[in-house]
Amino acid sequence: MRLFKKNKQEKDREKPESWPDHVVTLDQDNFKDFIEKYPLSVVDFWADWCKPCKKLSPRIRKISRDYVGKVAFGKINTVQNRDLAMEYKITSIPHVMFFHYGNKVGGFTGLSTVGEIKKDIDELLKKYG
Repeated sequence: MRLFKKNKQEKDREKPESWPDHVVTLDQDNFKDFIEKYPLSVVDFWADWCKPCKKLSPRIRKISRDYVGKVAFGKINTVQNRDLAMEYKITSIPHVMFFHYGNKVGGFTGLSTVGEIKKDIDELLKKYG
């Protein structure tokens, strides 16, 4: 399984009033606010030159439509945001991370099927949703 243990020190928070209805393009300026705002967010770390990233991106877009109002989806270009890639120790892409109010709760590297990603999200929603 690709999930991490629940953070026992997390605070109960209210769910946000508004959710994005698309995959949000993230950068150094909005990344932290994005991952801290939602009970569950999915962030795709990618680069233009990465062929597997180009295959994963439409899968993430498709999945994002199924979870509007439950999960926030974002993507961040690792070439344009090297500091964040280094901070989160991204050594291979595509890399997808799951966050619960800013705390990393899971992730995977490489291509995954829509079904595998949805399974991970459903498991996390049981814990954090």
